Amino acid sequence: MLKLALLSDIHYGPDRGTKKGSLAPQLFTEFCDWLDIYACDLLVDLGDRISDVDLETDRILAQEVASWFHKIDKPKAHLIGNHDVEKLTVAENEKLLGCSFNSWSIDMAGYHLVFWNASARLDAKAGFALPARDVDWLEANLTDTTLPTIVFSHVPLDNGSMQGNFYFEAAYPHHAHYPELQAQSAREVLERSKKVILCVNGHAHWNAYHCIDGIHYVTIPSLTESFPTYPAACRAWASLTLASDIHLTVHGNLPIEYRLPIKSSASEHWLNIHKSYAPQVELPQ
Repeated sequence: MLKLALLSDIHYGPDRGTKKGSLAPQLFTEFCDWLDIYACDLLVDLGDRISDVDLETDRILAQEVASWFHKIDKPKAHLIGNHDVEKLTVAENEKLLGCSFNSWSIDMAGYHLVFWNASARLDAKAGFALPARDVDWLEANLTDTTLPTIVFSHVPLDNGSMQGNFYFEAAYPHHAHYPELQAQSAREVLERSKKVILCVNGHAHWNAYHCIDGIHYVTIPSLTESFPTYPAACRAWASLTLASDIHLTVHGNLPIEYRLPIKSSASEHWLNIHKSYAPQVELPQ
């Protein structure tokens, strides 16, 4: 059995829009109080630790958040978020947190955990872009394992609906995901591997779930976002237990619990198994 704690989108900084960034110190303390009781093997931080303001302010904010994490006496894994590198460099984030933001992986308790630091740079007009080298790294990493695999990323990979999302439905829909064809190329890598059972991300600030070809995609809400729980902050973090199934619980003001089956590595895409039963579709003339 493997137990993980998950935290996403702290957004420490000024209150902006529906993000209550000024509450981050208080809410992070409450998270740490919970973490003291929850016996986890690893804490996963899914990125966007700050809300960017300007270069000097971002350095101060990022340094403060890093000091909070340094006080946690548990193994930790950090991902980079778009706000973390809006003004600061990846190297500055690495120095503050004392870790590398190259993509990496580790095997724990019979599972392969992938911390995929694919590009989180966000262009105001064009949105995200997923470089081919990041997809190539993912494919090579999955080739080298035989274990059931969980992939952690900041940006969602399922390209699910953003209807009702305060930020991504109307104002910034192109800021929600990687472009569809690029995200599809990543999903095809995950599916071909026959090893990935779960993908976990942040960024979208709400609870979301999608299952694609037996792979579960789960979004963890933001610690300080308030649009789903207005006027209170979501005060959200999650616990993930991997055993006979996937048990993921989001705690706080936006609670949800998932009990998800683990896809067998021997499973094939249903169409490959059941071609003789596939419906014959006649296209209109």
